[in-house]
Amino acid sequence: MNVGTSIRSGVRVLTERPASVLPVYLLVVGISAVTRVPVLVGLAAIIGLLAADGRLDTLFTELQAADLEQLSETPQSELGPEALSPALEAAVLDLFSPEIVALFVGAVGTAIVVSILANGFGNAAAINGIYGCLYGTDGVRDAVDGVGRDWKPFVGIALAQVGILLLGAVPLAIGAGLFSVSPVAGTAATLVGGLLSVAIIIVGLLLLAFAGQAVVVDGVGFGGALRRSAGFPFRQPIPFVAYILVTLGVFGALSVLGGLFGALGVSQLTGILSPLVAIPFVDAFKTALYADRPFSPRAVDQHQSSPTETQVTDGGDQRTVDDMQTATDDETAADHEETAVDDQSPAADKPPYRQRFVGAFRDGLAALGGFVRGHPVPILAAAAVFGLAAVGGWQLTAQYALDLPPGGDVGEIFGTFPLAVFVMLAANNWLVSATAIYGGIALGVPTAVDMLLNGFIVGAVYGVVEPLTFAALVAPHGVIELPAIIIAGGLGFHLAVTVAGVFRGTRTSTELADVLRLAYRVLLGLAVVLVIASFIEAFLTPAIAELVLQ
Repeated sequence: MNVGTSIRSGVRVLTERPASVLPVYLLVVGISAVTRVPVLVGLAAIIGLLAADGRLDTLFTELQAADLEQLSETPQSELGPEALSPALEAAVLDLFSPEIVALFVGAVGTAIVVSILANGFGNAAAINGIYGCLYGTDGVRDAVDGVGRDWKPFVGIALAQVGILLLGAVPLAIGAGLFSVSPVAGTAATLVGGLLSVAIIIVGLLLLAFAGQAVVVDGVGFGGALRRSAGFPFRQPIPFVAYILVTLGVFGALSVLGGLFGALGVSQLTGILSPLVAIPFVDAFKTALYADRPFSPRAVDQHQSSPTETQVTDGGDQRTVDDMQTATDDETAADHEETAVDDQSPAADKPPYRQRFVGAFRDGLAALGGFVRGHPVPILAAAAVFGLAAVGGWQLTAQYALDLPPGGDVGEIFGTFPLAVFVMLAANNWLVSATAIYGGIALGVPTAVDMLLNGFIVGAVYGVVEPLTFAALVAPHGVIELPAIIIAGGLGFHLAVTVAGVFRGTRTSTELADVLRLAYRVLLGLAVVLVIASFIEAFLTPAIAELVLQ
């Protein structure tokens, strides 16, 4: 297929089916969120252990007794163990006991294993979902079904990628090891080994670049996917080179934008553009290129001669075309009602983009209100978890009675450029809400961790800041922002209940897909609420705090 057609397919799937694409990639964000859970749990266990045996108390006592102002004014080159008092040095070293180190290493090791599994599950959802979005079926339902069906070969692909990284590190490690023999030999060997390592990693990852597409498009297993992906550059050299160039162009442009956003203080925007624009476009482009089919807005499989034709996978299992496609008739009535939903009608029949954009957020606000009215129990559960964590954070820090004043110019406490602060806060809070909602896909564990973490931070800050200062700096926007985050947690718990029902057999994958679409709609409504809260925090809270605290 023409490379230009594949590029246009990637663009069209984003512009014509956003309400099918975005829930899929938000689902991937939720799956990825489970990766940080082991590290956060490990850190919580470490803090709990240090607090239980008194080492945390000792550290805070010595910190309060130390002249921290003098330490901050000491040039970094002059800082060393002798700059600390013997008691403070002992308190710091006492933190690194064998059990603490073991907890940390165990948490990191678990996180690596979980990240490999999450990568496999997330890619299974993404490629199956984008394949459905490209060719007119229900992308969200395809993503849900694809995870259950294809997670094993996708986890195998993730392991193969890790294996390539480890193999690629060998020449570099050998070169670095030669420093013990001779610095000159070690330098030369490290340079050569580094170049060889980079070559091995790049070539290996490129040969696996289309393995996921092979699993979904061809219906093959892990071994077949590796063979077909490795053979793609030789079968289709021009499309393969085009894939490299387009991918480099997309992520190069994203890097430039990321640098620009960072300079403007709104680097969080990159965290939205990457998973919700750049990666879906590249996946859609790759899939259309590999499938050799242009974007099709209707549920028509152009490569199948009959609706009952069967594909046999390398693993020996069979898939009918009906299994691979979900007709648009299966979409729920709710999807047809919402303005944001991209139905299967031709693009010419759709309203203008501006009208669709406004209508999507209007529908999101309606969905947000409907969820709050119809699901009070999970929202109350999220509020309870958040509240308990806040109490725990307050109890942990209040005992040290620091009562930190705001210090400096209260009017500039959130930054000197309110517009940049506003964009940064809105983007960050929306990402936090998205993670809390779609983290429910992992049985609500990431959602619970998010509620605990955010509640703990609020409580811990309250414990060390003067109450009036805390109220002045948090209350104006917090009365909107905190309930919004708690509602996001409640929706994450609601999604977790649905996932549990699918495992028990009391819910269907169609019901799970419906909840994922509802989550997307509610998230659009929360975006409006969080923009209002961020505007208050950036432009009004500093002025209110300055007035109250002067």
